[in-house]
Formats: sequence, C-alpha cells, structure tokens
Amino acid sequence: MHNATSPDSLRSLLANMQTDVILANVQTVDRDWRRERYVHNFNRMYFILDGEGEIEVDGAVYRPAPGQLVVMPCNVRQSYGTISDNVFRKYWCHFTARIGSRDLFEQYRFPVCVDLAEKERAQTEESFRRLIEALSSPAIGSVLNVRAAMLQLIALFVDAGFRRMNVPSAATRRMNLALRYIDDHLEEKITVEQLASLLHYHPNYFIRAFRSVLGCSPIQYINRLRLDKARQLLATDTPIGDIALAVGIEQHNFSSMFKSYTGFAPRDFRRMLK
Repeated sequence: MHNATSPDSLRSLLANMQTDVILANVQTVDRDWRRERYVHNFNRMYFILDGEGEIEVDGAVYRPAPGQLVVMPCNVRQSYGTISDNVFRKYWCHFTARIGSRDLFEQYRFPVCVDLAEKERAQTEESFRRLIEALSSPAIGSVLNVRAAMLQLIALFVDAGFRRMNVPSAATRRMNLALRYIDDHLEEKITVEQLASLLHYHPNYFIRAFRSVLGCSPIQYINRLRLDKARQLLATDTPIGDIALAVGIEQHNFSSMFKSYTGFAPRDFRRMLK
C-alpha cells in the first residue's frame, strides 16, 4: 500500500527530480567558522572527514561525526559553528533538488545526519572528488558529469536516510490519500475527478497541487506506476493480455504505451529479461 514514505512513492518523486549544483569544495574550516540563524533557498551537503563542530537545523542541534553525510535543507532556519580547535575537515556542496515547484528536502523530512557504511563512505568521497573536478572543467560534457556526481550523492543520502525518515510535509500527507487510492485501484479506470473528490478539491486545483507535490500530472504518475508494474509482471509467465488488464491499460494501447516508456515492445522486453 502507498504511503507518503513508501519506496514507490519516493521513487516516483525522484524520477522527476531536477538537480543543480551551485558550489562544491573540500576544506578544513577556520576556528571562526560560524554563522547563525540564516535561511537559504538551496540545500547544503557536508561529508565529514575529520574534526568536530555543531550545526542547528530548525531548532534541533547536531554534532556530525566523521563518516557522516549531512544535508541542511533549504528554507529552514540554520546555524553552524566550531566548538573547539579540532575543526571540521569536510567536503561540501550547495545544491537544489527540485520536484515541480518545491525541493525534495522540503517535501520529505530526512534525518539531517546519516551514518554511512565503509563502502558508502568511499563512494561518497569519490563522488565529491568527481563533482569538484567536473565543476572546474571546461569540457562540454562536464555539466553532465556534475549532475551525475550530484545524483549519486543524493542517492547515497536518500538510501542511508530513508529508514529514519521523519513525517513528510502536510501537503504530501494530504496527497497520500490520492496515492493510496491509485495504488489500490490501479487495474481500474481512475479519473482526475475521482481523485480530486477524495481531497475535496476542484479538479483543476487538484492537478496543480498534485504536480507541486509529485512533480508530474496525475495521469503521468498513474501511467508510470502501471508501466512499472507491467515491467515486473513481464518477468513472470503471465500472458501479456492479462498483464494489460492487471495494470488497467486497454489491450490495444498497451504495446505502444509500453514501447514508448521502455523503448521495447512487451514481447521483446520479456525476451531480453530471459
């Protein structure tokens, strides 16, 4: 069943995420490294290599430890500073992770600090090195390398923090009613009017609200969910016509929709899996 913090729900959000990196570097901070009670419209990510310090996010105080990955989310009051001469040595970047009109870290309250396994620490450090190198590269393809490295860092943070995720925003919680209905009735015909009525919204307002939270239209979300389920079912011996019925797609549209989504006709996709 869908809920606002289920893997399927979060995966759908991430599929529509657009990220942009503003700055990135590695540094040992000064003893006077400090700023208090500020708000930015971008996120900060730290990977702590050594030392100690203190950060405050939305009134909660943290002391990140070496090996932890930290995200200080946008549009939340923050502070940071040193607490001794054993100052932080850290990788850092400023970035956005937009989904529709809002940032991922506004919509989902991840833990601020997450612990990484040894393998993940090595991956994080390598991704930061690639990010910093790509930002200073004049090569045309460097913009893609920047994005690839940043996406890898976000993926490491999301995977490490998912199980400890806090309650999502009120807008996301409310939209969860529609997500649950979609999940429970995927094989049926689902209309925007039905979904809007669940939330007591006008259909036009519902579409705008849905796009703001999920980063796509309700129909795009439903079709992607159906086609993802179809991909899973094609790994079984279920007849293709039955798969179309099971995911709520008219049989005469199923093949063209699936090929448009995956690049393969259903039968070709099944042969490739086998």
